Amino acid sequence: MGRWNRLSKRLVRGRTFQEYTKKLLNYEIGSVTIKRGAPVRIALVYPNRYSVGMASLGFQTVYRLFNEHPEVRCERAFVLGAPFHREIRTLESGERLDTFDIVGFSLSFELDLLNVVRFLIQSRIPLFAKDRGEKDPLIVVGGVVASLNPSPLLPFVDGLLVGEGEGVLYRMADVLFRFRQGREYRQDRLQALSEIDGVFIPKLNTAVRRHFVPSLENYPVYTPIVTPLSHFEEMFVVEVVRGCTRGCFFCGAQKVYSPYRFRSGESIVETVARWNPGAKRVGLEGAGLSDYPDLEGLCGTLVDMGYEVSFSSIRADRVTPELVKMLERGGVRSFAIAPEAGTERLRQCIGKGIKDSILLDVVRLLGDSSVKVLKLYFLIGLPGETDEDVEAVVGLVRELAAIFTKRDKGKRIRLSVNGFIPKPFTEFQWAPMASEKELSRKRRMIRKGLKEERGISIVPKSSREEVLQGILSLGDEGVGYAMVDAIEKGVSWKKALKERDVDITKLLHQERHFESELPWDFVVSEISKEQLWERYRRHISEGSFL
Repeated sequence: MGRWNRLSKRLVRGRTFQEYTKKLLNYEIGSVTIKRGAPVRIALVYPNRYSVGMASLGFQTVYRLFNEHPEVRCERAFVLGAPFHREIRTLESGERLDTFDIVGFSLSFELDLLNVVRFLIQSRIPLFAKDRGEKDPLIVVGGVVASLNPSPLLPFVDGLLVGEGEGVLYRMADVLFRFRQGREYRQDRLQALSEIDGVFIPKLNTAVRRHFVPSLENYPVYTPIVTPLSHFEEMFVVEVVRGCTRGCFFCGAQKVYSPYRFRSGESIVETVARWNPGAKRVGLEGAGLSDYPDLEGLCGTLVDMGYEVSFSSIRADRVTPELVKMLERGGVRSFAIAPEAGTERLRQCIGKGIKDSILLDVVRLLGDSSVKVLKLYFLIGLPGETDEDVEAVVGLVRELAAIFTKRDKGKRIRLSVNGFIPKPFTEFQWAPMASEKELSRKRRMIRKGLKEERGISIVPKSSREEVLQGILSLGDEGVGYAMVDAIEKGVSWKKALKERDVDITKLLHQERHFESELPWDFVVSEISKEQLWERYRRHISEGSFL
């Protein structure tokens, strides 16, 4: 049990909502200035637990940027555990969401779509956008999910922020301030918002181009608030890169954050020196962090400044002896690698392209280091996967574990096996997803093969939840209405989807065609649909997937 979990449970005991939130805020180090008298009031909601939301660099950045506007007061709300799970109020003032001018949801995970619907139902805000009047807040959704497939959300939102918020959030705040008087100009506000790049108003727009900033240098991104109750306990996180140079066919992040951009080492060090509220640990973040120029040098500078340095995952072919030594100096005790597949053949077919020899060499380096926990990430159900590929996961993990623990039997392997889910705007958006039964069968193969192995723990995963995530990832507005039926009426997902004419087999388990209309086609990306289709067909053919 993590420290954040222990502290959170202790905070809940015998307290009122006001006492609980006061204690919660007291654990926070650093601050974002809340202007109590500001005329524009925004409730920023992360529809997941506080610990997850406060580990979100995007959520914390939006919170900071809104509050930097002179006319805005932005407060936070999260999914709270019992006994406060029905207290849909902000942490800072304890006010209900329906009292704000705008309620913004930051969506990082498809399953959190369900909590958006729950929040709206419980907060006295009309659930459907068509039913809201002048006195109701505007509901706007942003985040990764809004940039991939926001279609299931369309019945509920007044607007979407598609893409990156820098340069957009300030303009949105200006519009809200300009039409603030008495909330009498709902339609005028929506019209003005619809004219901002990256903002989509369902009533007024027919398409939207994902917004991005060409250069990151003028927009430092970091966590202004550090807390032991975050998943990144007492860690100051700073964005180093955005986008990725690699071409993994399953990765939505690589497409959403395209093109690849990175910050200078000087600006990163300056951000840490200027804005770190006192954390001893610094987390470097970015999907394409592996390809950052002179990563070893940046880590070395931060270690010389007295910080422990960590990052979520690095490509195995970018791990060097110098980098490992630098991480040891920085006190890193866990390291993550994502082979994704058990065989070189399948890795090549999905665009990963990491050889077994590289994985073995890297784990040998880590085995000789002070790193105690090695996290390994694999996908099952990939297009073109065979049972031999799944069995190869077992063999590869065994081999890696033997190397990693050779010198120290106290070292541990933490294995995460995730079901492949087709993501919009990727080459695999047309690929079928494996059934719940098939994913469960392949998981059992891996568990059985590693059952007798010591020092290997497998992170629990739900194939049923993965299928639901796939439905939310690929669905249209009918899936959104089915969410309401499942939540309000308590009917099963299978029945709710059937009543809304959503064919799960056709949606998830059959290959789509290029001519097929996709629910997210109204979002314009820098990478054309034709380019993605050409890559998909070429690799399907070369990989003998069909």
